[in-house]
Amino acid sequence: MNTSLLTLWGYWDEIYQRCTRLKYVEKGNNIFRIVPLRYRGESLVTSDGHFIHKGDLIVKIHIHNYYFATLCKGVTDELKVALLLRRHIMHSLPKLAAYLDEMNKREEIKGIVGTTMLHKGVQPLGFSISDVPMSALFRFKRWYLRLLLRLIHPDGKRRVQTWSQKMPLKRVYMSKELLLNRYGRGRKETSGERF
Repeated sequence: MNTSLLTLWGYWDEIYQRCTRLKYVEKGNNIFRIVPLRYRGESLVTSDGHFIHKGDLIVKIHIHNYYFATLCKGVTDELKVALLLRRHIMHSLPKLAAYLDEMNKREEIKGIVGTTMLHKGVQPLGFSISDVPMSALFRFKRWYLRLLLRLIHPDGKRRVQTWSQKMPLKRVYMSKELLLNRYGRGRKETSGERF
């Protein structure tokens, strides 16, 4: 990515962070930003048999795209980008689990939920996948994520055109129990604000 464009994105990301309720799990060392909210979609069944229903409290997860773009700066190989993303997700999940485990409404939280085009390979990590309705909101989000993919990916424009057919927007989710059992390990080393 062009250095000037990355710098401008950094300024925008700071404004976006201040204008939303997104919280860092660990700023500068975790690929996730999160916000606790009430789930509004269709009922979900996780891979370990738990349910997430409309109105349940969840932790909405967002990949910190600007942070990931800075990590990808100078990387021109597609496979290296994919491996870099997977490595940082694996690094971030235990800290996300520790963060959730210390939240004030921990007992009420049903799980973590996100929407992404980069859902290939997440099931072995414990996530379940489902379709999202193509409402105006999700159409806008798909356009926005395609734009980010074009900016981050070393093959930019061509990859967006290819991937847009093979990688539709999906909902990815995991129960709180699975997250804590698989990634918790009693860790307490996270920092940042608590909900």
